[in-house]
Amino acid sequence: MPALEKPLALLFVDIADSTMLYERIGDVTAATLTQRVLAHLRRLVDANGGAVIKSLGDGLLGAFPSPDDSVRGALTMMAAQEDYGLRLRIGIHHGPVIEGIGDLYGDACNVAARVQQIARPGEILATEALIGGLSPDLRAKSKLLSNVAMKGKAIPIRVHQIRTVEEVDEAQDSTTLGFSTVNTSGNAMVTLHLSYRGQDILMSRALPRVTIGREESSGLRIASRQTSRQHAVIDFSRESFILTDHSTNGSYIRSGGAPPVVLRRDSTKLVGSGLIGFGAEVRDEAQDHVIAFRGELA
Repeated sequence: MPALEKPLALLFVDIADSTMLYERIGDVTAATLTQRVLAHLRRLVDANGGAVIKSLGDGLLGAFPSPDDSVRGALTMMAAQEDYGLRLRIGIHHGPVIEGIGDLYGDACNVAARVQQIARPGEILATEALIGGLSPDLRAKSKLLSNVAMKGKAIPIRVHQIRTVEEVDEAQDSTTLGFSTVNTSGNAMVTLHLSYRGQDILMSRALPRVTIGREESSGLRIASRQTSRQHAVIDFSRESFILTDHSTNGSYIRSGGAPPVVLRRDSTKLVGSGLIGFGAEVRDEAQDHVIAFRGELA
């Protein structure tokens, strides 16, 4: 009989920086702590209607019948990480798999594993396929980050962040520059000026997207070895200008007196005016990887 596919929500969770943990507290203590954490994670998978498929070094793979169950499981895991003084990385995807003896097979497993790999310590990432199946209250906890290229995929995967209760309640996201496009007179920000080595681009509703990178075909080409070929994109969306990083080295934003913001496969709104370094930190506008930006209100 041929194996039958069934849709499942797949959750990969991993203890972040486990190598450093072993170096810091010693092999025996770290191994004992790791086993305690994994045992707790297994209980949380079971408590949220899932099943642990297998252990993976310092992590595990869990499968859930629905996207809602997987997100609830992920959120309870993140709530428990502080009890152990550790941080977790979690990736979730919903898709068809084939059940084997003690394992699951299929492209959905590869996607979920890749999403977990790009998550930062203390972060839950999920694919759009997973987000689309969530109930409204859980979907409200998600935040679109960017498109992520994956090996073997012709089209990038749209990745979202699942925010904890604390993150949802915060007035400003830790990776987002707080920016309102409405000033005190009620006028919206409708233009963004980009300047780089004598080249000027004016973004607006008429030019809502600019690609940035080292490639010749980029809307704004950055002639720096530190900049990726397809480094970032700026989009005009909901009366805001959104910078999304797709690079290896990250994007560095310096705006006014605010602390610098570093983006890696993440998005942020651009505030008023400042400098952006594509691939390295910003010192001044003369650097070959730095552009200046300035937003204007109507």
